[in-house]
Amino acid sequence: MNLKGEIIAYHGWSFDSNCWKEWQNILSSNFHFKTYDRGYFGEENYPKFEHDNLNKIIFAHSFGLHLCPLEQLKQTNILILFNSFAEFHPNSEKQRKRSQYALKLMINEFQNNPQTVLESFYKKCYSPFPFIPPNYDFINWKKLERDLHLLDTSLVDVNILKKVPNIYIINSSKDRIVHTVCAQEFFNKLKINSQSFKVEGVGHTLPFTDIKYCLPIINQALGEIENHGTD
Repeated sequence: MNLKGEIIAYHGWSFDSNCWKEWQNILSSNFHFKTYDRGYFGEENYPKFEHDNLNKIIFAHSFGLHLCPLEQLKQTNILILFNSFAEFHPNSEKQRKRSQYALKLMINEFQNNPQTVLESFYKKCYSPFPFIPPNYDFINWKKLERDLHLLDTSLVDVNILKKVPNIYIINSSKDRIVHTVCAQEFFNKLKINSQSFKVEGVGHTLPFTDIKYCLPIINQALGEIENHGTD
């Protein structure tokens, strides 16, 4: 098999590697597709790039960019970001305080009613479409809570991202998780080596629930790929 490259896909907060299954099915004929898993609902998995002669590609959804090791980002040729951000809170003082306060409330409520907070978060992620609550046998509540605190303070070094040859930033018009201002601020810092796309009418989970809208962009980034499984 003549592979075009190797891909490592990073999920965001409260998701796991299973969310990339359809992408793995679509891309595995041309790419070595590996998935990171934070270990919220099962075993952790930390894949690495293994082939010096292949293009190195990162997929990251939302907070997943912050979970990707900097050394991997330094190796990356193509970075594809879905509803992601360098910093979760906007720069504007008024908007920043509002965002920080909302996250603080979420963290406080998570300590008392984690299941309720998680389900509310999923509803916002999948909005404007309904969702089916996942049925996990194991949930690492402590790790989920720790990463909520990390979300409040985590910063991605934009200078490292500026050295990635090609970045594709894909956002959705009805994202209820990542503030639109944050998305614009992120792109403004990366204009030189980035292209920005907006998918209309879909929410935060666009790479998992709206693959057919993302495929043309991914085709542009990676070359022609098979579109099966997206009807």
